[in-house]
Amino acid sequence: MRIILFTLWTVGVLQAESIQQLIDQSLKKHPSLQTIQHRLSAMDERIDESQNFSNPDISLTINDIQFDHPSDRGLEPMQFNAINVKQKFPWFGKLDARKNFTTAQKSLILDSYEAAKITLAKEIRMTSYSMKEIEARIRVVNRYKAVAKQNIDLYTSYASTENRSHTSSMAASLMLAKIKIKYERYKMILKNQQTTLKYLVQGEVSRVSDPLEIKRPGSLESYLSRSQNNLNYHMKLSEQHIAEANKVIQELNMAPDPYVNVGYYNRQEFPDYASVTVGVSLPLYGSEEHQAEAARKEALAAACASLDYRSSLESEITVMYAKLTEAYQIYHIIQNESLPQLEHMIELSQSGIQSGGDLFAYTNLLEQKLDLEEQRISIKAEYLRTQAQLKSLIGEI
Repeated sequence: MRIILFTLWTVGVLQAESIQQLIDQSLKKHPSLQTIQHRLSAMDERIDESQNFSNPDISLTINDIQFDHPSDRGLEPMQFNAINVKQKFPWFGKLDARKNFTTAQKSLILDSYEAAKITLAKEIRMTSYSMKEIEARIRVVNRYKAVAKQNIDLYTSYASTENRSHTSSMAASLMLAKIKIKYERYKMILKNQQTTLKYLVQGEVSRVSDPLEIKRPGSLESYLSRSQNNLNYHMKLSEQHIAEANKVIQELNMAPDPYVNVGYYNRQEFPDYASVTVGVSLPLYGSEEHQAEAARKEALAAACASLDYRSSLESEITVMYAKLTEAYQIYHIIQNESLPQLEHMIELSQSGIQSGGDLFAYTNLLEQKLDLEEQRISIKAEYLRTQAQLKSLIGEI
């Protein structure tokens, strides 16, 4: 029997995966990340396209068609067939400005890709810790389910000598019913968490090997010093760079692009000839100036937005760190003060039962201990989930 149990335990350990393994597995094949990778690949094509001239215009002209003789093209010199090609040439610096603008757009997508990886890792951590929490709660309620059944048998044995034993037995039965309700609820929550983790990891997960253990948190300064690694902050900076690159483009657009029109004219009865036209569009109405001014204001807005996000990020890290330290303190109060005191009270109650003490009070103490043990599990999971959020805020996978 021991060999069988050891074999099953060994198989379970081998199948269990750490949270970091789940994250690495997900980062390789999650479709949401592959979507952004394809967008990044598309941006390479757009960067190449930004260096191209606009397409030339080509036109065919048949001039001076005589209605009396529509097919006769040699009646007079004004009758000709012409091919015209018109090409616009970008003003100096415009191609480089377009490339810088498109490159800045690619940087934003790259930042969004890294931010998506960070978010995915955070969600895997938080879901894994929630799974571990529910699994721990299930183990606790199963243990107390067995204790409640033992108490019912104990209280029944006192029925012939103790009038209060019936009430105590009913209290134990009620406790058992509550535990069964919790157990069924936890099973459903665990199933939902497993389904969520399956999607996040893109595969089946039998067990998560990481234990629900917490350590003393690092200093707030250690988190704040790494706030510049936040990928959402990098995205704000990339948006600022896009706005600045667009400002340069709009300012250059105030200088119109020249164009050259070359035509070849064919005449049947007269000599052929060519024509060359050079021209520009006239910015008479000030549209380009308005667009340039709007782009300058948008660049200023983007710069202010990045500064504002940096400030709000530091505030969010501070709030999250306070939540982390609160969870750590609460855990130690439960672990080192509340539970030991309650254990002592339960020992005294057990001793009192042997000398005819109150069985109902003993059941009440057991319920309090169950609640405290669940709170201890919950606060450990909350600490680890908060730590996962802090990791994402400082750009750690």
